[in-house]
Amino acid sequence: MKERITLFSDAIFAIILTIMVIELPINLTSSGEIIIIDLISAIGIYFISFCFVAGIWFQTANAFNQVEKVRNLDLVVYLLLLFFLSLIPSTTKLLIEDTSVQTMLIYGILNLIIMLFLKCLIYSLTLQSTTNAKLKKRYKKEQIAQGLVTLFLRVLLIIFSIYFIKAALIIYLIIPILSFLSNIVEHEEDRFVSSLDESEQVQYYQNRNKLWGNQMRRYSQLLREALKNSEPDRWQSIIEEWQNQIDKEIQSRKETMEKSHDPGKLEYEIQQLQRQKERIERQKEQLTRHRKSRK
Repeated sequence: MKERITLFSDAIFAIILTIMVIELPINLTSSGEIIIIDLISAIGIYFISFCFVAGIWFQTANAFNQVEKVRNLDLVVYLLLLFFLSLIPSTTKLLIEDTSVQTMLIYGILNLIIMLFLKCLIYSLTLQSTTNAKLKKRYKKEQIAQGLVTLFLRVLLIIFSIYFIKAALIIYLIIPILSFLSNIVEHEEDRFVSSLDESEQVQYYQNRNKLWGNQMRRYSQLLREALKNSEPDRWQSIIEEWQNQIDKEIQSRKETMEKSHDPGKLEYEIQQLQRQKERIERQKEQLTRHRKSRK
């Protein structure tokens, strides 16, 4: 059933993108020459919608890949998502022909509705694929926070578009591009985390901010890894970074243990970190052997 749903939705996405490009208006002067400015403006608006639709496809494809079966409720949400998404060509055409407050409001509200259905679908599918209780709790907390922020910013953008139409168009262009890059980063991180066992996954998410230092560093590192073509080297730098962080944690606990009156808990934590370090070392050895076998 899942395969039929994905094939059906892929066809709809392809039709939506095709209809949008077919309906691009080409305005001519009285002498029959193409009005270049109007054409560039139309292509720009089409590009905004193209990035938006392509981003939706990328996110839903990744989400469906995580589950074996699709529940009836998720199917209903997905069909509603596709219904509203199929209205994008018409609203894009309206926006191209008459870039006014009214058409911007229609386009913005439609975007908001699609994003709400998308968030609900990905939230449900990801929870189904997550078996660890701690990871599920962390994901729920993160997604609820992200959903509220997304809703607030989208409503704010709709209000902003009433007064600043051209600036809002630029923002609508930037959002899907940044969203697409962000999805690549999240997909890359999910692939890395899936290679770990459950205890390592929990440990990774608990110490993620410490491991990466800051979100921009994490974002840029994972994006670079995602864009690399060399599969054996894909996780090398990430694993080395994680290993260095564990070494620091071990050293910190050893220093604290020397001054502590109750070193039992710290000693247990050091043992856990040592085991984690050994598992990471084995992963590094596997990557090294795999890399040598390909040469």
